Amino acid sequence: MQLKPKAAPPASTLGMRRALAAAAAGLLASGHATAQDEGPVDAPTTTVDSALLVYHEVNRVQAVEPEVNVSHKVNEDSTLLFGITADSLTGPTPLGAVPSTLPQTYVRPYKVIPLGTPVTMTTASGGSTVVLVPPPTGAKTQTLAATTIVPPNTYPLDHGFYDRRVAGHLGWEQALTQNFKVNGGIAYSKEHDYRSESANLGVSQDFDGHNTTLSAAVNYESDLSFPIGGTPTPLVPMNGNWKGPDTTLHELDAVVGITQVMNRRWLATLSYSYSDEHGYQNDPYKIISVVDPVSGQPGEQLYENRPTLRRKQSLFFDNKIHLARDVISASVRGFKDDWGIKSLTADLRYRWQLGPDYYLEPHLRYYTQGAADFFHYYLVSNEAVPQYASADTRLAKFHAQTYGIKVGVALSETSELNLRVEYYDQHGNGSPAGAIGQLQQQNLFPDLKAYTLLLGYTFGF
Repeated sequence: MQLKPKAAPPASTLGMRRALAAAAAGLLASGHATAQDEGPVDAPTTTVDSALLVYHEVNRVQAVEPEVNVSHKVNEDSTLLFGITADSLTGPTPLGAVPSTLPQTYVRPYKVIPLGTPVTMTTASGGSTVVLVPPPTGAKTQTLAATTIVPPNTYPLDHGFYDRRVAGHLGWEQALTQNFKVNGGIAYSKEHDYRSESANLGVSQDFDGHNTTLSAAVNYESDLSFPIGGTPTPLVPMNGNWKGPDTTLHELDAVVGITQVMNRRWLATLSYSYSDEHGYQNDPYKIISVVDPVSGQPGEQLYENRPTLRRKQSLFFDNKIHLARDVISASVRGFKDDWGIKSLTADLRYRWQLGPDYYLEPHLRYYTQGAADFFHYYLVSNEAVPQYASADTRLAKFHAQTYGIKVGVALSETSELNLRVEYYDQHGNGSPAGAIGQLQQQNLFPDLKAYTLLLGYTFGF
């Protein structure tokens, strides 16, 4: 079992990038899977999986992500793996603040420019006013900050959000004996405000005539965060000043699993994973409102604060059942962490083989999670500020459904073209009990709807 090389994004795009990664992984896994897949006699030496993902949230962020992964069989026992991904995200994203019956003004880092560059721009995306932030002593760059006015009764969004990323990975798989294999790899990812490096190592052992496989893998990741304008001090009022130095995050992941051929048509996998993260885990661009205890009107806005330690555990059970012609894939995953989040994911796919060269694959996914212990829709001005607090709705209690369908066409024995279209529908509690004053008339958790289109082409030679 090989841990998928991953490069962690900044917290501002963490949930989004994981959703995109899951979608892309599903697209690239486009082979004709069966419980006993022997493959063609003359398997290609090199296989190329390419994909283009287009993601669109209604009235929110949209993304474009091309990806190419290559698997090259060096010899009978050795395989070289490498790939590259690039993506672009733009569009409005939630600030974390609550709406109000009054206009609100927010300030955010906008752009870093060389020291001494003349500032001629007066507006930014979303109608913001751009101001120059005085740089710290000795700095070689200066920061532009954008102030935005949010109209009354409007959910606060950052209309100037953008992100660009380029990532790559390199891996190797080696069969040391007929039944024992090792694999390893490295990965690198770079964004305008984040950098990630990781390495992974895995082993697998077959038993019982290759009907049982035990596997284990570890992954270590080191990330550096350098937000535009510096890292804000947690739980201090939002401001346009130059902020603190770069920060780091380190993560160690481990997974163990067993794959069992239950019978000639049924393949089952059970795995357990554990992750330990320590370091900076705040979203440097997210804030949380402090409201009046009577009117519910937001006064000041504080930068969020999350614990620096996080331990995550998950249990995953996957089944692939090959019918006369069709294939059913059904899985369930349970997750929990020491932030208080618990989640459950159920995923069902039915691969309907319409002919020798083409198929349809309907997809249904259900996800539900509980809130983090430190999630708050807002803070109250006459109450003590907690040690940790975040209004990021990705840490809230919510549930979501994904509906999709995929069509694939085999162009030859070693190539396939496929297209998947999916619709994502997320719901949270927009009217929490105990809402104060004007907040009772506001939607504190707007529904999120998104569409995904994935075009993939796989070929071997």
